Amino acid sequence: MPKFNGLSPKEELFVAEYLVDKNATRSFLAAGYSSGKYPSSSAYQLLHKPHIQAAVKKAMKAQMKRTLIGADQVLLNLQRIAEKAEGEKLYHPAVMANKLIGQHYKLFTEKHEHGGIGGGPVVIQITKTDENL
Repeated sequence: MPKFNGLSPKEELFVAEYLVDKNATRSFLAAGYSSGKYPSSSAYQLLHKPHIQAAVKKAMKAQMKRTLIGADQVLLNLQRIAEKAEGEKLYHPAVMANKLIGQHYKLFTEKHEHGGIGGGPVVIQITKTDENL
């Protein structure tokens, strides 16, 4: 996580914890702030301080750069794996990579029909028993 000027150690910890699950109340408590009577209200107020918002925005941007991989990169990796596997006559990995590429492009969309026998309507038969009379 990048260093932030002007944040207290608790505020830095709050920002780091907030990146985990974007839950301000949990982050507030995990950073060591007093739970008090209304921790969610206190967490909301802390999160809306301009210097905290700026730090969260900066940290989220840095997190995205570290962890975000786009669909294009995944597809290129799968294509590379498929081609290498085919060249080495390793067909199972090649098929799996191609299958994932095909699923991305919805080439293998499954169709599920819900209905009764022969595609007709579902028939519900209600019978009365002696208990219901």
